[in-house]
Amino acid sequence: MSRTVAVTGGTGFVGAALIQTLIERGDKVKALARDAQRLAHFPDIAVVPGSLENEGALSSLAEGSDILIHCAGLTHARRDEEFFSVNVEGARRAAQAAARHRAKLVHISSLAARRPEVSAYAESKRKSEDAVAEGSGANPFIALRAPAIYGPGDAATLPYFKLVRSGLAPEPAAEPSPRASILYVGDVVAAILQAADEARENAIYEIGDDSPSGYSWGEIGQALGEAFGRPPARLPAPRWLLASYATCAAGISRMAGQAPMVTPGKIREFFHPDWVARDNLLADATSWRARTPLKEGFAKTVRWYQENGLL
Repeated sequence: MSRTVAVTGGTGFVGAALIQTLIERGDKVKALARDAQRLAHFPDIAVVPGSLENEGALSSLAEGSDILIHCAGLTHARRDEEFFSVNVEGARRAAQAAARHRAKLVHISSLAARRPEVSAYAESKRKSEDAVAEGSGANPFIALRAPAIYGPGDAATLPYFKLVRSGLAPEPAAEPSPRASILYVGDVVAAILQAADEARENAIYEIGDDSPSGYSWGEIGQALGEAFGRPPARLPAPRWLLASYATCAAGISRMAGQAPMVTPGKIREFFHPDWVARDNLLADATSWRARTPLKEGFAKTVRWYQENGLL
């Protein structure tokens, strides 16, 4: 049966993949966007002009919707305060709009929320979960802590793919080697939709990958090297060196009015020993399972980058 699904963050990496899948399933889609032209390539969706700061636009988005999937958020910001104004207060307003119109809310959080002390981003994602619970009141919600995500359409991981293609695979110089869950975007979209249908409400779930123990950065680099046809040289990077670089790079970006891609907080995330999904797993609560092995997902992603002239 066709449903009406509202989406925030539809112009982003995960949100765009989600909208495409919803269209293919035959659902009716409403999407919030500051610039409607950025969603013009999607046929037959209703675009609601506006942003997370606009309560009226969020209310229009939620009105008549069965589910509101909140994908929007910042992963990089010019100032730490922006993480909290967008990721926390934006999530609160989305939850309030969903509650006002009795639409189930699915909030996309991050495994980083498990360790809010590591970075401002991580803290904002933890607080976004609290804001969703408060803003939802008696309205049903689900929060999903997504791991690292990659796949066709992702710009954030492209620099890493280029490094590995050049023959170098950077990793944290740490013992034991940090491990993380890493998931193909198609599996993330499937997780979101199955959580909406099957998961117990008013709960937080971690989304794992195809490996219960996750992957080390060395294993990730080697798997990606296979997609390029040759193993890369492992490049252990000392924490002090990356932290110094991040401090300088972030300062330069901010002086230019840009959101830095690499910050001291991101380096702390990079060196954190355990970003493996372990607690209250979505796979234990629903029929969802990761379907795309890492090597297969990397091969698909490399092919997409190549076909689009990015590699």
